[in-house]
Amino acid sequence: MERKSTLYLCLTLLAWSCGQSITNTSPVSRHYNVYIQGHSAGQYEVEWIDATNCKFSYFYNDRGRGPELTGDLSLNPDGFISDLSISGLNYLKDSTQESFHMGPEWAFWKGTEEKDSVANPGDKMYTPANSVLTAQEVCIRKMLQTPDQEVAILPGGTARITAIKPVRLRDSLDLQLIEYTGFGFSSEYAWLDNDQRLFALVSSWLTFIPASYHSWAEEMYEQQLELERAYFARLADSLTETPDSTLVLKNVNLFDANKGEVLTGRSVVIAGNHIVSILDGNQPIPAGSQVIDGQGKSLLPGLFDNHCHVQRIDGLLHLAAGVTSVRDMANSPELLEIRDEFDANQIPGPRIVTMCGFIDQKGPFAGPGLTITSAPEGLEAIDNYHQKGYQQIKLYSSIDPAWVKPLAAHAHQLGMRVSGHIPAHMLAAQAIRDGYNEIQHINMIALNFLSDTIDTRTPLRFSSVAENTYQLDLDGKPFMDFIRLLQQQHIAVDPTVGIFENMFTTRPGQVNPLVRTVYDRFPAQIQREFIGGGLPIPDGKAAIYQASFDKLLAIIHALYLNGITILPGTDELPGFALHRELEHYVAAGISPIAVLQVATLGSAKHAGREADLGTIEPGKLADMILVDGDPTQDIRDIRHTVLTIKDGKLFHPDQLYKAIGVLPESALTHTPDSH
Repeated sequence: MERKSTLYLCLTLLAWSCGQSITNTSPVSRHYNVYIQGHSAGQYEVEWIDATNCKFSYFYNDRGRGPELTGDLSLNPDGFISDLSISGLNYLKDSTQESFHMGPEWAFWKGTEEKDSVANPGDKMYTPANSVLTAQEVCIRKMLQTPDQEVAILPGGTARITAIKPVRLRDSLDLQLIEYTGFGFSSEYAWLDNDQRLFALVSSWLTFIPASYHSWAEEMYEQQLELERAYFARLADSLTETPDSTLVLKNVNLFDANKGEVLTGRSVVIAGNHIVSILDGNQPIPAGSQVIDGQGKSLLPGLFDNHCHVQRIDGLLHLAAGVTSVRDMANSPELLEIRDEFDANQIPGPRIVTMCGFIDQKGPFAGPGLTITSAPEGLEAIDNYHQKGYQQIKLYSSIDPAWVKPLAAHAHQLGMRVSGHIPAHMLAAQAIRDGYNEIQHINMIALNFLSDTIDTRTPLRFSSVAENTYQLDLDGKPFMDFIRLLQQQHIAVDPTVGIFENMFTTRPGQVNPLVRTVYDRFPAQIQREFIGGGLPIPDGKAAIYQASFDKLLAIIHALYLNGITILPGTDELPGFALHRELEHYVAAGISPIAVLQVATLGSAKHAGREADLGTIEPGKLADMILVDGDPTQDIRDIRHTVLTIKDGKLFHPDQLYKAIGVLPESALTHTPDSH
């Protein structure tokens, strides 16, 4: 759930506090608690020495990760940042530092991730590289002051207020809810008091609010949702095309996911949200049909992403990339609403075919979501998830290993599957014997061949794999015994290997390989989210870390060769990350056709949806993608989706991307890389 930069919210808070303090003439201190899905996780403090100079510090703990930063900030007489310094540890606990200075003729910034300058900066607001939305401070104040309520930002883009909503809470507190854009793929929100001071930043994931008002956060979030739903409803109206007659996709090269073959010269007939028939080249097209000529293009079933943590904005990114079905592997209770909004096309988005209920044990490294203190509490939690329609339970790293067996047994009695991280001080083999049906993340398999004394609640679950996995013998008895266990228990694996490429192989300032081929298409503020680097790589160990990542790919190949179900999933940036994940599987030695089969029919079977999804056949739901190229020969062509059909509705990727600030696929400037 880390793919969205959480650090920007911290710096947003800094920004706002500093911006509101410009009118102060005496020292002012402000304190906020940081909450991750309702659990206290850290603190943020800012102290204004005078009207234009402040010091700040903040931290939070997200399962052993999270920033620890301090800094100084100064404003010029116009309320723009003139000087800024930040130092400490980034989200992955690597050292980071940054400085910025703006004069009348030049602005300079330099840090761990980047170094740049601009002449004649004028009235522009700097946003630090440690985050995406760092310039919220004075930026929103400046937007409020300008006639058009917008301001240019560095290194690029424009921040713009799109809505201001006065809100009275509990008949006692008057606030202003501000909706603004320019820092991410969609709108963001901030709460101000009547003096235009920041009161809180609230989200379903990360919230900053004074501790005494924490109980108010939920109703504040409900107020935000009214604006957010309206924002996405406008997008749905403008981005969804509903055919008013029978639709025919003519002259396509149809990928048969059952046989792993390409059928050339076919025409697919769709009525409403179902596939009616598949015609060969000699059969007539129904009269009065809307016809799309797919000459030379490939038609495939819609793709599945089997590891998501869905937010509303993700829907557009998924559909633009050809992803029409997803599994949500842990989320807030809001997931049920998002699922229904996607299904009704109130918000463009994929089908959520599996909902996974998260459970962890309370403690300093507990994951975000529902936590328990005993096995009986876990049984009750499973019952609650089952009553709400969840199909699967996800156990997390802090769970007492002794609880796995009774929790899994209870879930199985209710017809639910069990999966997750392997609890600390437990190995994957034992978790499988105690009832796991599925394992999330390929590092959890690699950890099976290390010591169970490793505290995998912490980032050691990453670094120990990077340090040691290159030595794993895939022909040795321990590994083959484990493979046999997977076979005997019919275990599925959701590798999410793409997240480990960045984690094990990149340093600050290098572009995350996951987006390397599309990086130049992103807005400037989004680009900065993908140059932070991965784990701190000790001197002299870069080759070892790379070799360990390569061994993870080899493990995936071994799983495939031995008949283990592989579920392509990402736990990262929607859409683009799945393309990279599939490319990794081909690099591991799996054929493009086989990879496409597991990303379509194989995933549908695992979700119990093969009767209506996963292939293009008469009677099935109309979920499919038109691709300019042949991904059965070159998997990289899967990036060239030109049309996505979900539930019979048409979505044009270029339009979807434009709506969220991403340049069209034709603007690609990097040559696609290969392994």
